[in-house]
Amino acid sequence: MDLGPLPRIITVILCVIGVGMCFWVGRVNFRKVDPDRKIHVGIATLSSMAFFKLLAFASLFAVPAGAMVFANYQTFEGVHAVESCERCHVMRPMATDMRDPESTTLAARHFRNGWIPKDQCYQCHSDYGLAGDIAAKMEGYRHLARYTTSTYEEPIKFKGRFHNDNCLKCHSGTPKFESVQSHQTVRARLEESSLSCLNCHGRAHPTRAARTPGSDDYDRLMGEDE
Repeated sequence: MDLGPLPRIITVILCVIGVGMCFWVGRVNFRKVDPDRKIHVGIATLSSMAFFKLLAFASLFAVPAGAMVFANYQTFEGVHAVESCERCHVMRPMATDMRDPESTTLAARHFRNGWIPKDQCYQCHSDYGLAGDIAAKMEGYRHLARYTTSTYEEPIKFKGRFHNDNCLKCHSGTPKFESVQSHQTVRARLEESSLSCLNCHGRAHPTRAARTPGSDDYDRLMGEDE
């Protein structure tokens, strides 16, 4: 569910409230607090000591926990976007090529025809279900760690195996897919990923040679071609 900027706004508000509450509690001299003084909080009535203890707990634990929840939501939802992937310049060639109306790669054809309306990278590179969602995010964090520590080489290489399930979760069962006889002939091999969809449908992204710095196509893929 896309909540837009709301989680970010709530996070900022909670952070401001938390800082304000911390300053308030920090200025309280608990030795001088009148234990007999009563403070009304909504329908509850608390002693002044209980009120400030509750305020301290809220400012140090409850409010930061709430801010963390909304910040994590914003982070986890934000990584779905293509813009999140292409912030790392080594991923930019894939995103640039995907948006290129002249490109014939599989990703570009899907984008051009609107077959995947949003979050195109994430839709194809995350397996179905909660486990796939978590695995995709963990892999993304691994990529981020490699990128920020500069422990990578261009052109980057996909490590692992791309399962056909990522294609079949959308295509399997559709009339267009089921009407192709060759799909039925090799269906078992497609479902077990012993035969890649790319064998017939072409490359998903530009070649490693094209993504190598200094290649004839590198500047275009990096969006630097005038």
